[in-house]
Amino acid sequence: MGRRVDVQNARTRARGDYAQALAKIEADGICPFCEAHLPKHHTKPILFRNAEELPIGAWESLGSAYRQLVAEYRIEGATLILRTGKTDFTGASVAHLHAQVISGGRREADSEFIRALVGFKAKP
Repeated sequence: MGRRVDVQNARTRARGDYAQALAKIEADGICPFCEAHLPKHHTKPILFRNAEELPIGAWESLGSAYRQLVAEYRIEGATLILRTGKTDFTGASVAHLHAQVISGGRREADSEFIRALVGFKAKP
């Protein structure tokens, strides 16, 4: 899969000590998902690195978790983003399967768009 962390992508917006933590992981040459390092870097272990590795039942679990979030937080509209693969393509700071639910407020006259980094494109 190549590199596991991408410090350059972590610096796309301010995130406290996050970029420094990734820089240390990169400098140490470790995989933050390997069994030996997982407990140090994750409180909720990640079981799959790529969408292609997910068994059918995991997709059902993801759908169930999404429905639970919608019900629990009374979400009236949301975007579900799945990101996986090489960070040079996704803009991710860590190469792993990442699911994110983004929910904004109702559009008002002074509303702004929510922006999410999902990858890169060539400039026109």
